[in-house]
Order: sequence, then C-alpha cells, then structure tokens
Amino acid sequence: MDQAAAREVVRLRAGWAVRGKPPGSYDEYRVTGCGGPDFSAGDYAHILRHFALGTPSPGRSGPAALPWVTISEVRGGDDGTRIGVALEDWTGEADGAGRPIAETRYLCVPYEALRAVPVSYTGLYEALAGLTPPFPADGVELGVAALDPEVPARALQRFGVQRVAAAASLLIDGPVTITAAPELGVLDRLAFLDTVAALLPYGWRTRFSAATWDQSGNRNVSLAFARQVRDRTTELDWRTPRLPERDTPGRAYAEMLADLFGDRGRSHAEVIAHLAQATAPLADTDPATVVRVLGGLDWPATVLQAVERGTHDPADVRDLLATGRHRELGDAGARKILTALIREHAPEDIPLLRERWAEVASTTVTPFRELCAAVRGLVWTGDDVPAGARAALALPYFQLAHDLGRADELLAALVTAPKRGLDEVGAEAAALVVREAIGPAAITPAGPRWPLTLGELARSPRVVCALMTAVGRGEPAPLQAWYECLTHHLPASLLGLFRNLLFSPLTPVRGDQLAGLAGHDPACVGDVLALAAEARRLPLVLDGLADWLASLDRIPAGDALLLKSRLTRAASSDPASLGMLDGLLLWLAAPPHHVTGTATADHPAYWEGFRSVWARPMPQGRTDRRRETLTAWLRAGGWAAAGGTGPVLMLARELMAGPPAEALPVAKAMLAARASVPSLGVTAEYQVCRHEAEQLFPELAKDSFMTVLTNLPQNAPAGHIAALCAQEMARGVPAVQIAETLLTGLPNITAGTVVDIIGEVRLALTEMEEPDAANRALDLARAITRYPGVGPSLRTQAATVAVAEIGFWHRIIEITAAADQDGELLIDENTREHLRHNAEKAQSLLKASKPARWGRGGGGRS
Repeated sequence: MDQAAAREVVRLRAGWAVRGKPPGSYDEYRVTGCGGPDFSAGDYAHILRHFALGTPSPGRSGPAALPWVTISEVRGGDDGTRIGVALEDWTGEADGAGRPIAETRYLCVPYEALRAVPVSYTGLYEALAGLTPPFPADGVELGVAALDPEVPARALQRFGVQRVAAAASLLIDGPVTITAAPELGVLDRLAFLDTVAALLPYGWRTRFSAATWDQSGNRNVSLAFARQVRDRTTELDWRTPRLPERDTPGRAYAEMLADLFGDRGRSHAEVIAHLAQATAPLADTDPATVVRVLGGLDWPATVLQAVERGTHDPADVRDLLATGRHRELGDAGARKILTALIREHAPEDIPLLRERWAEVASTTVTPFRELCAAVRGLVWTGDDVPAGARAALALPYFQLAHDLGRADELLAALVTAPKRGLDEVGAEAAALVVREAIGPAAITPAGPRWPLTLGELARSPRVVCALMTAVGRGEPAPLQAWYECLTHHLPASLLGLFRNLLFSPLTPVRGDQLAGLAGHDPACVGDVLALAAEARRLPLVLDGLADWLASLDRIPAGDALLLKSRLTRAASSDPASLGMLDGLLLWLAAPPHHVTGTATADHPAYWEGFRSVWARPMPQGRTDRRRETLTAWLRAGGWAAAGGTGPVLMLARELMAGPPAEALPVAKAMLAARASVPSLGVTAEYQVCRHEAEQLFPELAKDSFMTVLTNLPQNAPAGHIAALCAQEMARGVPAVQIAETLLTGLPNITAGTVVDIIGEVRLALTEMEEPDAANRALDLARAITRYPGVGPSLRTQAATVAVAEIGFWHRIIEITAAADQDGELLIDENTREHLRHNAEKAQSLLKASKPARWGRGGGGRS
C-alpha cells in the first residue's frame, strides 16, 4: 500500500461483528457486539462458526500463532454476496479461569459496492486493523484505496509467478492447502492470498475464501495455509508447487497464463488489470468460465490458438466473426477462423459466411475448397441420416455459392463420388441436391448451363442412377427433360437402359446392357434393381440380371456384397420375381430371403421363378456354392423361427424330387434343422416332408435321430435335447434305440446332463399329451443305465439330484401345510398315504443296497 495516498479512495459502509468474552468471566465465546443493516447477531455467529479456523495455541510465535486473518464470502437475505474480512488476535486479558482471551473482529461489505472500483483484500484488512471498538450500530465507514494492478504485479514477482499461478489454477478445480511455508509471517501470507485472488477474475471473489492459517481443517475455507494438507483438498507445497492435472479447467487456466506471460508478451500488471475488470459474479458459474474470462484479454489470438489446436468452441468462432474482431488477427488468421466456421457444417452459419466472405476469403482458393469439402461431408457422410435429410442440410449452401457466382463449381464438387466410403445414401442425397439446385428451368435449351456439373456426372455413375431414380418418381415432363439433357453428356452404356424402365413402351433390360452399366460401376446394377423394385417393374430386370451374372467368371467380394443387399431388400408382390430374387441370392452364395414371406398358394409361381435361375449352369471354372449355401441355411433352421415353415418345406420337397445326388443333401439338411428348432418336429408340414425324405432315402430313416444329434447347436441345453428324444419316443422308437443313439451321438455327454435330459423328457412327453409319460421316461433311464460303462456315474448323479429334489418338496409340504393348535401339521389322508408309500420305498432301497466302493463319478461317463 505504498502508493495508497496517490490512488482513489473508495468509501464503503460495512457491517461488523466482534466475537469474544468479557475479561474475568467464565462465559463461552459469543458475539459481543454487531452493527449494520445486513445481519443479526445470530447471523454473524453462524458466519464466524462457518469459517472458524480452530482453537489458537497460547504460544506467541511460530506459523500457527495469532493473529489470523480470514477472507470470506457470504450471501445476504437479498441473495447478494458480501465480502468479509476477519482478524483474530489476543486481547491481552484473561477469563475467569486465567486463560488468555482471543477476540475476532469481522467486517463485511456488499460485493456490488466493489464492482465499480475494485479494492484488494489487503486494503480491507488494513481498514479493519485501523479501527478500534466500539463501532457504530448502523455500520462503520471505511476508506479503502482502489486496487492498483502494479501492487499485486510486484507481489507476483516476489512470491514467484509459477507459485502464485499454480495456487490460482489449483483453486479453480477445488479447495487448496498451502504447506511447508513456516517462515512466512501473517502479513506475507495475507499478501500471497491477495495476489492469488488478483490472478483470478475479480468476480471469483464471490466464491473465494482464504485464511492465513487453518488449525481445524475447515474445507469451507477454500485456500489456506496449514501445517498439513487438509482432508479432500489439493496440496500446494510452497517449496515445489505443481500445476493441476491435465484436462481440467485449472490446467487450461495455468497454460493460458503461461502463454500470456510468455509467447504473447503480456505484462503481469496488464493481466491483473484485465482480470480486475471482470467483476461479474462467478459464484454459481462453471469453473471453466474463468478460462474464457482470461482468454478475453487476448481473445482473438486465444480463439485462433484454440482453432489451430482443434480445441475451439464454435460459439467463440461465431462471436469473433460477428463482432469483427477477426480483423485483429491479420488475413491468414482470419481465414483460419472462417475455415473453422465452414467446418462446423451448420447451415445456420450461412448468413455469417456470406457477410464475411468477400472480406476474409477474397480471391484465395482455400476457403472455397473448404466450403466444397464441408458440403460434400454433409452429403456423403452421416450414419443413420437419410438421403433427404442430408440433402436438406446441403442445399442452403448453394444460395451462398450462387451469390459468389460459383454454384456450378460447388455442385460439381458435390457429385464427385468419394474414393472410399461411397454409399447409396450419399449418392441419393447428391442426386436430390442436383435435382433441386439445378431445377426444371435449367434443363431446358434456354436455361443456364451447368457444364462442370454435367461433366462430373459422367464420372459419377452412381449419382446418375440415383438422379434418374429421383426424377423418375416425379412427373413425366421433367423426367423427359432430364433424360434428353443427360443424353448429350453421358454415354448410352450409362444412361440407355433407363429408357427401357422409365419410358413407354417398357422393354426388358438385357444382360449386355447391365454389363455395359457395370463397366462404369458394378454397384450401379444394384441401383437399377432397386429402381425396378420401387417402380414395380422387377420382371423387366431379373432375366437380364441372371444373364449378366451367368456371363461373369467372377464377382469381386465387395460388388457381390452390395448386390446381395439390393436383392435382399427388393420387394415385390409377384411370387415368380421373389423366386428369382432368391435364386440370384444363392447364385451369389447368399441364403434365400423371400421364400419365408410367400403364401402357400403362390408356391407354384415362386418355384418357377426360383427354378429359372437354379437350373442355370454356373460358368465353367467358377465354383458353384449354391447347394452348399442352401443346405447350410436349411440345416441352421432360422427360417422356422421366422414363420416361413410351410413355404420353405415346399421348396425343400421340390428340390428333393430332383436327381438323387442333389436331393440327398437337401433331405439331410431338412432333417437336421430339427436339431436347432425342436418344435419343428411336431408341425404337420415337417412330418410330411420328413416322411417323403425317408421314403426317398430309406437310409435316412435308419439313423434320422443320429442326423439330428450330430447337428445340435453348441452347448444345447438338456431341455432342447429332451424335446428331440420325446419326439422320437412319440413316433414309437424304442427307448433302447434312443439311448444308444444318444450316447453314441454325444460321446462327451456328462452324467449330470443325462439326468437332466431324463427329467425333461417326462415334461416334454406330458406337454405333448403322450400317455404314461413318467414310466416312458423311466424306460429311457433303464436303457441308458444298461449301456456299458454308464451305470455307476449315472447312479451317483441321479441319487444326488433325487435326494435334493425330495428334500426340497418335503420342505414345500411343511411350508404349505396348516398346523393345528398343538403345532402339528395337518395333511390330508391321501397325501399321508403317499408319504408312507415313499418312505417304505426309501427304506426298502436302503436295505437292498450297500455303500458304493467307487469314487464320485467313477466307473463311467462323467
């Protein structure tokens, strides 16, 4: 405060309180006096307790010795913040027990009174220290020197920039304890706390509290000197101060301070003066706000630096351009800001781009190139964003490009397909943009020309296909105009077959036409297929598609995948077309998809369509995987769960009527499907198909159950296997045969699984309404037990399960049976008779048996 006299003096009215006790008394400490309009004696007592620093030691030296100074902030009844300073020191008197008395003097001033002319905490402390009680009841008048940034700037040098900056930055992330500074006196500690506050926005004082010493570990004081680190606070070791952890607001603040004092050459006083002007209260704001406040000192450069690092806030970029402060950066920097705005891909930014384009972009190439890239990004990328939505985002940019006289350039860049990641949605979105941007008037002879765009379409065949599909949905006149316009720019091999599909008279598309189209891009074949399906003209395409596929020696995996997707998604009400689609899917080694949705009455037409492709020979030298794919699909059984049992089994029966060498794998696959879907075995359609298969191939009848077991899904549950066993028993297959097949077909089955299967067989037979279900399950148990090597381990496992089940159900009887007044269970006579019968059986079993000599699970399958 060496220059206080030369600075403005701020007149403040402060509330006050004094806490202590009368000399010679045995009273507890209390508020002995207070004044001012803001708080009552009870309020002051609460405030002083809230920021209490503990019981001072009687010693008069050392870092913990009085006086202690506390800085605080409190809310008043009007919700306004008050800034408080407390001074606790010895009075030199003693109480009745002879103990020295400490007195706390407290002043608080409204924060709003400090916003016009900020003051320092040191200034408030000096005003408090200079007052002598008694104080006026209506508050005290203070004269405090206005904050001079040079004073904390010199203190910053004295304490070390790194130490003060570390304390301020750590405080942004949470409470801080300063340790290992015993040599500092109370005024030095106060000066350090004041300097830390000066290196934060002034508005932070509405959430700032500090103490020159904390004896109690009070976390209500956010920054304090102490002997050891307080619980749940961050330590600032005076000897080795460290910065906050990365990716926190505090770390960002520390790095920005270092940048301002370093590369940007800002003086300490400049930074402190800037922060002193930031008086907006920050009590209830995100701590990250302080980073933005500090950045405001060199805001344009701060935003540019964030843009260069890729960490900028788009709102800052918009504000910088909107306020015109981009001009502070120079041409190159301003262009980077404009480019960052373009890359936001936000159509709402177009008015701002238009406003600043001529000034910032001028005639340089980069901004327009970035604009093209941004619009392309909107059209060609965007997971789960449909084509119409993509086009709607891109179209507003064309008004900007039109104003710049470069609409053709932008559209040409847009229709250029990406080298990677090309998808049909992007092509459709690009086509919609072309249709809307050019418009019907521009495709007439008198309309404006789009030479760049039309030229680029010749190199973007998928966009051409999507464009013809889009205009094909509309009125005939625009369609005709578009077609005639494009014929002047595009080769017949790319455009010609659209005449077959879109203009009368409609004619079938030939295989050679599809081959020509595929020469531009094989994916276009799928696009034409989709167009035909949408227009309900699939029959015009499918024969030619089959001819084209049959002419190919190979199909690249990527092209095949796209075509499979199109074949799967194609919809038709014509069963013959659905059959051809499934035949074409199998041609590409993909399972049929449409058969499950056909009706029984439509099967003849479906079969004719299917057979027209199925019967075609695969080109010489190309592996025919159709039968392998079909049988694997049949065997997996997923079609049964999809509800297509009838149509699929009719297709299987048609195929089983073919040459025996081709029919046998189909029959086996159909029988094996029951392994995955046991419920299939009880359907009438399956039983008919199974009967036909066994009639055609008697060898299948002998081991049909083995065929099922060897195709069981991995880790099939016991109930799954039991359902298959129960179906065989219902067909009259002897239990001995089922047991032998089960243990032979599943050589690694455990005794526990076998016991579970036996129990589940009884339930399955009961659900099938088969008579004598329990005894038939017991027959299976006998047959399995007699199988060589199985008996001992099965007996052990069965006994373990049975005893556990008996015990459980006995407990159920105990729990559910009523008790009489003597506490005895009331069980009806029928139940009692059954219990006696079971008890006699148990006794008989015990008498007839002897302890086993083998170990658990020994002597057989485990």
